Order: sequence, then C-alpha cells, then structure tokens
Amino acid sequence: MALDAAPPAVAAALPAELYMLVFERLDSFRDLCECSRVCRRWRTVADSDGVWGAMLRRRCVDVEAERRAQAGVRGSKAIFAGWHRRYRGFTDSYTRMRRVFGRLESWAEANCPLLRQSLAPGLGWMGDEPMPVRELLDVVHDSPAMRDFIMAHHLHDGQRRRSRYIECGMFGTYECYGQACSLSWLSSRMLQVVAIGRFRILVFALCVNTQNYLSVVVGCPPEHEAALMHHVVQLQPQSHRIEDRGLFGDFIAAYVDGLVAGRHDVCNGLISMMPNAGPHVGSSVTRGIRTTVSAMFCFDETPHFRVYRYQVTFEIVDPAALGVDSVQLVSRHWLIHYSNREYIQAEGAGVVGEFPIISTAEPYFRYCSRMRDEPEGLVVVGFEGRFSVVPGTIDAPLGPEFSLPVPYVELPIPMEIL
Repeated sequence: MALDAAPPAVAAALPAELYMLVFERLDSFRDLCECSRVCRRWRTVADSDGVWGAMLRRRCVDVEAERRAQAGVRGSKAIFAGWHRRYRGFTDSYTRMRRVFGRLESWAEANCPLLRQSLAPGLGWMGDEPMPVRELLDVVHDSPAMRDFIMAHHLHDGQRRRSRYIECGMFGTYECYGQACSLSWLSSRMLQVVAIGRFRILVFALCVNTQNYLSVVVGCPPEHEAALMHHVVQLQPQSHRIEDRGLFGDFIAAYVDGLVAGRHDVCNGLISMMPNAGPHVGSSVTRGIRTTVSAMFCFDETPHFRVYRYQVTFEIVDPAALGVDSVQLVSRHWLIHYSNREYIQAEGAGVVGEFPIISTAEPYFRYCSRMRDEPEGLVVVGFEGRFSVVPGTIDAPLGPEFSLPVPYVELPIPMEIL
C-alpha cells in the first residue's frame, strides 16, 4: 500500500523504524515536504535529521562545503534546503557529476596520482565567484547535457597546465613513431566554440602536439540535431568523419567506469588511450604469454584515406607454462580484411625495427604502429594475425619457434557526415 493512500489509523500504527526506512529512500525535496503535511507523526519523521542526512548522502552533497557556503548553518534539512536553492535547476547534474568525479578521484588516487594532482580546483558557483563556463549557455543553448558539462567544471576546472602535468592527459596518451598524443581536459578559460563546415563544436579536450581533440556539438544541420546535438564527438575537420560518444554526462560516466574497470592501462603514471578490452581489442594467451592488440581511428591524420593506430602488448602471465626464462620475437604476420571481403597478407621481420626479448625479468613489451586504407579506395575493416617467437634468443635458441595468435580485431570505422 502506498503511504499517500494509507488510512490514518494504519499510518499511525506503523513503527518509527519503518517510517525511517521509507522516508530515507525518497529522492525528492518536494516529496519529503509533501509527506510532512500528512499528519503530525509524519511531519516529525519527515523533518528528522536522519531523513535529511540520508537525502544529503544520496544526493552526494558536500556537507562541509555547504556549511561554509551557508555561513555555518546547522541541521541537515536546512543544509539541504540551502543547497537546493543554490543549485536550482542543476541539482540532478550536481548529483550525477559528483558521483562520477568521486569515482574518478578515488581511482586516480590509487592508480594514477599524477592525474589526481593535475585536476584543477572547481569553479565558483552563481553568486560566489565569476563562472565563465556558465556564460557559454548563452552561446550553446541550455540542456541537461550542457548542465552536466558546466557542473563538471564547477567540480574541477579542467587540468592544470604546468609542465609536470602536460603529458598527463585525462583522456589518455599514446606514442607512435615518435609522435606523442596526450588528450588533456581544458579549463574554462581555454574553451572555445569552433565552426567546422555546417557544424559548431565546443572543444573541451585537446592534444597540442597532434591537434587531436574531444568536443561537444553545439550547432549542426537540422537533419542531424536529434542524433548529435550536445553529443561528445571526435571530428575530422576536412573529411567530416565523426565518432559519436553520446551525451556529455553519459560519456564521462562511461569513461570513468572504464577506468575503474581496468579497460585502460596506466603506464609510467599515464593513462593509455588504447583500451585493453571491448569491441576493438583482440587478446589471446599462448604458453603463458598474453598478446593483446587494440586499435583506434586517427582523427588527426590525413582526410584522404582512413588511418588507424594499433597497439600490441606482450606480457608473460604464467612463467611455468612458458617453461623458459625468455623468448625473442622473430617476425609478424598480418591478414588485413577489406569491406569488399578481400584480404591481403603483410609480414616482416621484428616489429618497428626491433626484435624484443620478453623475459621473466622483464615480462612486458609494448609497441604502437599504424595502418591505412589502400590508395585504390578499399576500406580496411579489421585484421588478425600472429607473431613468431623463439624460446631463448635468436642467436641462442632453446627450442623451435612457436606462434602467438591475434584474434580478429574490428576497426572503429567512423561515421561519414557530408
């Protein structure tokens, strides 16, 4: 029976503990206020500090910050009411983003301290300090997604730009043939709206070396509004190849969930942009060696054909199954698939000019390379292959060569928007 339908005699007979269990689960300021009008007993419970304290916790309200902002006000209900007034219209965004950034801060503290240190203090809120990012609403139009965007900067105003943090991109890094990419979250003073063809985008993450970026679509042709307006995208300026990452709140929540779940490695204190799980990753374990290959589309490359970077990681995960102290990579063999169902084979000695030795003393080796569509216009859609390794070393083999297979890796082909 719903509480609002309960007869007074039944409601009066309910134990106080049951009232608390029910009232503590209400998620709306209005619902609790309505409950307090039913009868005296309901009002007593609805106004109790325990119920409003539970509301503050469920809404992820920073109680100490609110006490400071509200000049030392006491009592959970008064704190909640002041918070609700201050963030009117933004309370749902506050809760969503506090949850996301709380998870990010906890994960970074344990796994990537440099990222945690790079996060800048948050912007002040309306009426407290200037909040430049809020002025963007006049330019990009209001929406729940943009309120999430504003709230993210309220909690952390991007990343500090000091030299020690310049390579610590919140959205990942990679290095390929000497070219380093670090996708950093921009502070509010660096945000800008850029016109690209018929699109207007708000760039919020940028690598200064490669001009790779993440942005929010804030203006687009009418035929794309329903699908892309206020979505996070990566966009290749000249070709208009685009990858849709969803609304900002969904994008940032999914990204942080992926970090917490271990979908991105942290190497030398930096987050790898390449995932190690998901649809564009292939992995296998052979004789105690795990081989993982992941791929990404290169939005910073030439628009004349599609370019992909792929990352290969070798790791000894079971020395007993390997049976020797080391192996050395001899050659690579790739089978590259195209959209017309044709394929070609590519092979060569070593990888990126090296013949790495993977040993129980140094059980990890990683490299990054690239591939592209053929000039004739064929579209590459995926690849698979194997690496040949020899136990011991090439000069002093301890047994016959064996293969480390790579299962099929589907490439993340971008959308084409004309």
